[in-house]
Amino acid sequence: MISYDILLKQLEQHVIQAKNAANEQEMREQLSAVRALCDVVLTTQGKLQMATAIPQLSTPQLQTQATPLQENGANGDSLFDF
Repeated sequence: MISYDILLKQLEQHVIQAKNAANEQEMREQLSAVRALCDVVLTTQGKLQMATAIPQLSTPQLQTQATPLQENGANGDSLFDF
């Protein structure tokens, strides 16, 4: 989905480019782009969304070992067995 913020930023860029146009043809091209973006906004009812930041919480993945780790030279199951 396209957000209103993205379209408004694009509109602003085209208006600035139209204001800074070197000739009438370039200005008309930028204004045509503005019209097209306005048509997109006005004809897509309910399909645009307001830009809202919804944080996505990640769920931690727990890793469990099915069998205890066996190391060479270990004296036992306890942490205190040296």
